[in-house]
Amino acid sequence: MMLDVDLGPVLQLVDGAVRFERPWDAEAISSALVRSGWEPIGSVSLPYPKRLGHNGLPLGIGHSGDLVIVGVTLREWQTDWNSADYVGAVTSDYEDMIDGCRQLANRLVSLLGQEFSVEPEDLVLDEDQFPFVHVDCWKVADIHVILGLEHLDPNDTPIRVSLHLSQGSAKSAPAC
Repeated sequence: MMLDVDLGPVLQLVDGAVRFERPWDAEAISSALVRSGWEPIGSVSLPYPKRLGHNGLPLGIGHSGDLVIVGVTLREWQTDWNSADYVGAVTSDYEDMIDGCRQLANRLVSLLGQEFSVEPEDLVLDEDQFPFVHVDCWKVADIHVILGLEHLDPNDTPIRVSLHLSQGSAKSAPAC
């Protein structure tokens, strides 16, 4: 399954993340993203918008302890037991979607490699924070770039291909 995802906004996001002030501050990141063209979506939480969008891509800014995480949903399939794509994914252990994620990862690394040094990374992730079926991780500058296929519960959550960025350590359970 080929995942048709415009990686332009993703590359701009990674480029911006490399330049974010250290240590990462969620409010400053939100402001920088709004200045670069991301717009608040949904109800705006105070003191800064935590949900932004750009070219149809939803972005969230969250925390795991002191760690600030920026996450973007690149593709999503809603829970739909009448959809051949959804049923096929769940019953085949996501085989086609994992292949699509690998192809997308190869495209992303190729494009990132034109601007940055990109190193594969064996990052240890918290399963509760990152419910991945498949994941690829890289280090770009001092930023962790995590591309994954997520599915928490086949009965009531969508399948998502998402990109997560963090600075520092996103530790806990299984290795990428």
